Amino acid sequence: MMKDGGSAFPQHGWTKDHDTLERMANQGGMSLRDWFAGMALGNCSYKMVNPEHQASLAYQLADAMVAERDKEV
Repeated sequence: MMKDGGSAFPQHGWTKDHDTLERMANQGGMSLRDWFAGMALGNCSYKMVNPEHQASLAYQLADAMVAERDKEV
């Protein structure tokens, strides 16, 4: 399974369970990997005319950022 970094923008909600309010995270939405790739793509040179190549490079960079983020300091 590919590591995607989890949710980029997790949303939190409240649920009532047996008269107790509990905070729960909704893990829906785009992954951190997708967010990183989009940010990387925004910094690509527009002189590149091959969109498939640009997308591939953006996701390679995103994968490297997720892997670096997961390293223990």
